Amino acid sequence: MRKWIVLLVLAMGSALAAGNFSVAGSAGYAGSVFGGVEASWDCILFQPKKGALRPTLDLGYGAGGFQAAFAMRHMFDVAEGVKVGGGVGVRYQGGVQAYLRGDVEYDLADLVNLPLFVGGDLGYAYGFAGAPSAVVAQFKAGYRF
Repeated sequence: MRKWIVLLVLAMGSALAAGNFSVAGSAGYAGSVFGGVEASWDCILFQPKKGALRPTLDLGYGAGGFQAAFAMRHMFDVAEGVKVGGGVGVRYQGGVQAYLRGDVEYDLADLVNLPLFVGGDLGYAYGFAGAPSAVVAQFKAGYRF
């Protein structure tokens, strides 16, 4: 098990160092009152033939308490500045949950001459061993570094 954790940390560290990093503030993350923060980056290490693979980390706090999710998303360019995709991962809110989500993002760089974007995602978190299942949605606005 430790070998897998070390491998994952090394791979994510390499991807973070080699990729395009973005941070988004999110509203309505899993019904949270306070919103949350999402960090994602293009994973150059695992670049598929089409689209981009993006590890994503979401953190939030709301009515259900602390919320965290990690997902691997595969994003595709479908129009000028528009990306859509989906991902799988794990989520935590009162217990571990399997997590499926769909994403859409729109780059505002051409409109405002800054690397800003807006987007949203919709997902489902399936709870294991007594953890609650939930529909998860968020609207996000962020900055690409």
